[in-house]
Amino acid sequence: MLDPEHFDPAAHVAAAAPLVGLRLSPARQAQVAAALAMVVRTAAPALAVPLEPADEPAPVFRP
Repeated sequence: MLDPEHFDPAAHVAAAAPLVGLRLSPARQAQVAAALAMVVRTAAPALAVPLEPADEPAPVFRP
């Protein structure tokens, strides 16, 4: 699980961008890293919920 306190989004972007063929300027890298940091902070509470092997998503969402 990603720990937002110990995740380095700038290092992740610097390492991952070339692997997927992206050539980012330093300014753009900083923007992408900031967005990635926000995504990690937003997703952390959902990822912290323990799931059992029998837990599955509902096939159809019905509010």
